[in-house]
Amino acid sequence: MRKHINRILTLALLLAIAVIFIGTMVQYGRNYAYGFFVSYKDLMPRNATVFDDISARIAKLSENVSSRLFLRNPIRQLNAAFQLATGKKIISIAGNDMVKLKCGAYYGLFTGDFTTDKMEELASFAEKLKAEKGISTVFSYCHSGLYEDGQLPAGMEDWDNNIECADTLLADFRARGVVVSDSRDAYRASGLTMDEAINKSDVHWSHKMALAAARETARTMNEELGLSLDEEKLNVENFDEIVYERLLMGEYGRRIGFKNVTPDDVHELWPKYDTHMLYEELNDDVRREGTFREAVINEENLERDPDTGYSEKAYYIYSTYLAQTHIHNEDGEPLTVLVFKDSYGTPLGAFLSLTVRDTYAVDLRSTRLTMEECVAKVNPDVVIFAYSQQTLREFSYDIAE
Repeated sequence: MRKHINRILTLALLLAIAVIFIGTMVQYGRNYAYGFFVSYKDLMPRNATVFDDISARIAKLSENVSSRLFLRNPIRQLNAAFQLATGKKIISIAGNDMVKLKCGAYYGLFTGDFTTDKMEELASFAEKLKAEKGISTVFSYCHSGLYEDGQLPAGMEDWDNNIECADTLLADFRARGVVVSDSRDAYRASGLTMDEAINKSDVHWSHKMALAAARETARTMNEELGLSLDEEKLNVENFDEIVYERLLMGEYGRRIGFKNVTPDDVHELWPKYDTHMLYEELNDDVRREGTFREAVINEENLERDPDTGYSEKAYYIYSTYLAQTHIHNEDGEPLTVLVFKDSYGTPLGAFLSLTVRDTYAVDLRSTRLTMEECVAKVNPDVVIFAYSQQTLREFSYDIAE
C-alpha cells in the first residue's frame, strides 16, 4: 500500500514539474532564449573567458527562473499561506526571510556577513574622482524599513544586522573622507511616521520618504560641499499631492498573497511652484517636456489592474524601471549631477533634479559601462551614490578599469 502511495505522489510531482515547465516555456520562452543567447553579455566583464561566458548564461537562467516561472506567484502564496497558518514568525519564500513589523509592514530580514571589499573600491573611486578630476562625491544612503526601535517581533532582534551594518558602512565611508547623507537622519528631521515612511506591501520606501531623503541630501551637499542648492524646493509643504488609496500591491504582496497584505496608499507629489523640465530616457526613445508633473511623473503606472484592483507598478512613477535618465531644469543651480542609483535612488534622483540644472541617473544593472566610463561621458560636478543596503550587499558592478 505504501509503495502505491509513494508512486502516486511521485507521478503527481513529476506531472506538476512538467506542467510548470511547459507553461513557463509557452509564457516566457522568448525571455529565456533572449537571456541565454543575447542579454547574458550584459553580465560579462571585459576580456571575458569561456568560464565568464558560462557563468553569465547561468546567471541569466537563474534570474529568469526567479522572476519568470509559470504559476510562480500562486505557488509562493500557497507556501506563505501554510506558513502563516502554522503561526510562524519568519516567513521564508524563495530564499527570502520576512517578518511582520509592529507597524504592520512586512520586512525582509538582513542576515549573514556583509563584505566590504566592493565598498572599499567604491570609496577609493570617490577619492580618485576628487584628486584627479576635482569631482565631489556624496553617498546618499537609502535605509530599509527599520527607522524606529522595537519594530521587530520579540526575539527577532538578534536575527537582523541591518542597523549594525549600516553604521559600520557609513562610518567607513566618512573615515575615507566621503560625504555621507543618511536617510535615517532625514526620517527624524521630517516628522514622518513609520506608516508614512515605508510601504506595507512592498520592499521600497514611500515617495514622501524619498522626498525627505532628497532634501537631506541637498542639505548635506550645501553644508559639506559649500553649494547653494535651494533646499526649500524639496520641502514637502511646497508640494501638491493626490493620494491614491490602497493602490500599490508590491513585492511582498505578490509573495505572500493579497489577502494577507495591506495595499499601500500612493502619494503623487509635484511642486506648487512653477517648473519647466525636459525628461529623457537615454536607453529608450522617451522624451517629455513640461512641468515636473507633466515631464517627470509617469502617471500610467498609477492605473489599477482591472483584475486585481491594484497596481504593481505604482512605486515607479518618477522614472521607468532601470531607465538611464537625463532631466534638464533651467531654473536649477548651474550644476551637473550624476546619480548612480538603484530602485530606492530612482525617486530620490528625480526629486533632486528640482534643485540643479542637469541630473543624470544611471542604474548599472542596465549598462555595460563602468562607473568611471559613465563619469567620463557625463563630466559631472558632483557624483551621488544613492543605494540601499539590499544593493550594497550584492554590489558586483564594475567601478573602474
